[in-house]
Amino acid sequence: MEDKVKQKYVNAGKVIQKARRHARDIAEPGTNYETIAEEIEGLIRDEGLEPAFPVNLSTNDRAAHYSPETSEERVLKESDVLKIDIGAHCEGYIADTALTVNTSGEYDEMIQTNREVLQAALDFLEPGVTVGELGTHIHNQVPDEYSVVRNLTGHSLDKFTQHAGLSIPNIRNSDETVFEEGDAVAIEPFLTKGSGKIKEGKKGNIYLHQGGNVRGRTERQLLKKIKNFNGLPFSSRWLDMSGREKMALKKLVQSGAVKHYPVLREVDKGVVTQAEHTVLVGADDGENIVTTRE
Repeated sequence: MEDKVKQKYVNAGKVIQKARRHARDIAEPGTNYETIAEEIEGLIRDEGLEPAFPVNLSTNDRAAHYSPETSEERVLKESDVLKIDIGAHCEGYIADTALTVNTSGEYDEMIQTNREVLQAALDFLEPGVTVGELGTHIHNQVPDEYSVVRNLTGHSLDKFTQHAGLSIPNIRNSDETVFEEGDAVAIEPFLTKGSGKIKEGKKGNIYLHQGGNVRGRTERQLLKKIKNFNGLPFSSRWLDMSGREKMALKKLVQSGAVKHYPVLREVDKGVVTQAEHTVLVGADDGENIVTTRE
């Protein structure tokens, strides 16, 4: 990995560390979900970077891909188990992290276990380890009272690419792909007291430009705005759309030019926790750089 590229990954990680601290401070009962997302995304922009994707605020059995809409009315409850998934990029080079909060204290043990599982993965990961070995190691760290979410994985990162082709399961597997020095990856185990399987729910508020031609004038104009996200996921909150543009976005989804992500939920409605850090494998003279960890 070139030094200038490494530095951009590190710079994104430093901003994300600030965003994590702020997220913990503001994720209090009674706080509006839109406020939480907007404040975290605003901090990233104030630091001179851009969000790599909309802040995900997935609660309880929702595992991923919930991001609030404009004029969101939902507020955080004391009983909510909130996964806060945050990303920032420095000229396209991404830092991706997630934490779980619950102010009631009921899920402290589960949240702490998830953190420990992630830490064990970070300690084990090094150049030469295979994806299968890492997944098996992660799986072996999970106590019997919890299940690993099987169909959510970590992933590789690349310039303006959040999911760069390599999936990193958190379960026993035989993938012989080798982690190499300089690989940028996000490691993110999810735990649950449910069955450990995720299904697609209703459409959320996260989108992705997929290409293709469109005909309508409003659709073309809106697509110009969307292309400014450089192929990274975006929220309708970021577009400040008119009524016609909202309809145009629906047409872009229908045409396949834009992907509309569904919210992911645990099939047995089991509570889900998440912990995630971004790693530059062996990038410091053979040692890992965990860009999002203080």
